[in-house]
Amino acid sequence: MWPASLTDPFRRMLDFRGRARRREYWLFVAWQVPVLLGAFLIASMVTGTAGKLILLPEVMLWGLAGYVAVFGLPVLALQVRRLHDSDKSGWWALVGFLPYLGPGWLIFLMAEAGTWGPNRFGPDPRHADWDGDLFE
Repeated sequence: MWPASLTDPFRRMLDFRGRARRREYWLFVAWQVPVLLGAFLIASMVTGTAGKLILLPEVMLWGLAGYVAVFGLPVLALQVRRLHDSDKSGWWALVGFLPYLGPGWLIFLMAEAGTWGPNRFGPDPRHADWDGDLFE
């Protein structure tokens, strides 16, 4: 019913181990854009500001609070697994909180290619189902 790119991060929201591919992360981010816009629309209706600018501070606050309540933990777990794919500690996710450069740096880290083959965080998710040699 629901696409795996949307449901898998919710099923694994308490799993901070292992690795996640770039595709898994960016597909989940793509699903969040319309959801975030919908949260702002719902917040504008709840706060009684429907028909006015959607960027009013109270609408932004309530919309963002609703978004974080739903997506906060799944996004954090997915970011940690994504960082593990490039052989970095999950603590690097905190770089997004640095003023000015932090969000851009985090986007760069999320877009960075993962290490080829297994690393200290587990097997390569690109080849998790294949364990043979090409020329056996």
